[in-house]
Amino acid sequence: MNKLVLPSGMLAGAAALVLATAAPASAHVGVDAPDAAKGGWATLSFRVPTESDTASTTALTVTFPEGADFEYVATKTKPGWTVSKVEGTSVTWTAEKGTGIAPGEFDVFDLRVGPLPTDVDTLTFPATQTYSDGTTAAWDQPTPESGEEPDRPAPVVALADAEDGHGAHGATDAETDDDAAESEDSGGVDGWLVGGIAVLALAVGALVASLVRRGPRSR
Repeated sequence: MNKLVLPSGMLAGAAALVLATAAPASAHVGVDAPDAAKGGWATLSFRVPTESDTASTTALTVTFPEGADFEYVATKTKPGWTVSKVEGTSVTWTAEKGTGIAPGEFDVFDLRVGPLPTDVDTLTFPATQTYSDGTTAAWDQPTPESGEEPDRPAPVVALADAEDGHGAHGATDAETDDDAAESEDSGGVDGWLVGGIAVLALAVGALVASLVRRGPRSR
């Protein structure tokens, strides 16, 4: 059987084409939120890789979904970065001088938000990435129903149903544990009290029986 041998230059070109096609997909700004459930609270972890070969990422702005009115928004302390918030709208992290995300590296930015909406299945968080050379990358394109990913998709969080999530049940679980502990303590006290009364009754009975057996003293 004759073997098909391709020139080394063609092989190298094909490999470069594959890498060039795969690189943008692997370098997307994305978000992880495994504890996100309808009506609950969640930690949103935004992954930010630097796509540029020559410039560092120096800022990230995350915009809140339209109609999502979070009562609570908190950022995790991040050395080397300052944080600014526009209430109900967005959060921006800015790298201090001499810091940033270098080419070929990535970093994670955390938000704690809640409560989450109960009437939607997903939340979209458009993001803008700024580089040290002044260029920006907007990650704000919606993914169509066909499922074909756009060039710069917006980060999306999927919300689990409340009964399947964890955040919505935290208070209930805590209350259940407290009730159980209280019941156990109460049972211990009641048991001790009943036991004490029983011992006292036996002692009195024994004393009475002893007096009856001895009878009245003769004079």
